Amino acid sequence: MTDMVEVKMGGMEISSGEVGEMKTFVGSCVALCLFDPVSKIAAMAHIMLPKKAGEKSVCEPSECGKYADKAFEIMLQKMTALGANKDRILAKIVGGAAIFSHESENGIFNIGARNIAAIKQILEEHHIVIASEDIGENFGRWVKFNLVSGEITVTSALKKTETTI
Repeated sequence: MTDMVEVKMGGMEISSGEVGEMKTFVGSCVALCLFDPVSKIAAMAHIMLPKKAGEKSVCEPSECGKYADKAFEIMLQKMTALGANKDRILAKIVGGAAIFSHESENGIFNIGARNIAAIKQILEEHHIVIASEDIGENFGRWVKFNLVSGEITVTSALKKTETTI
């Protein structure tokens, strides 16, 4: 078993027990973490944008983690192919901060809030429960996803505090 895998910006990782932990850093991006507590199959995507734009909805494998809609679709498909049960999958989301001072709460440039809204809508449409979240605010976060317990440790870049969700 590999101890830890880093999920790069716009990336995605799926594990069926061969990895102990996934980690990433998010600001306005959102770490979408999915976990089946029975099979221990897990996935993390580093979401940069709410959806894949344009006529061509197909994305290159290396960039599918960027988009909330495509990342979720691929995560769910790969997790269930490995043996996860959709009815048991829980979601945890971290990030979506308003990093820049010119971002208004609901403005088009507030990508963090738009990412959060897109992810929540997708999860609701698929009846996936959000078990916990650490979202919004105005600071980045380090995210460590324990793939044995399903717990996520979040460390605030601004406050230097650590919480478990």
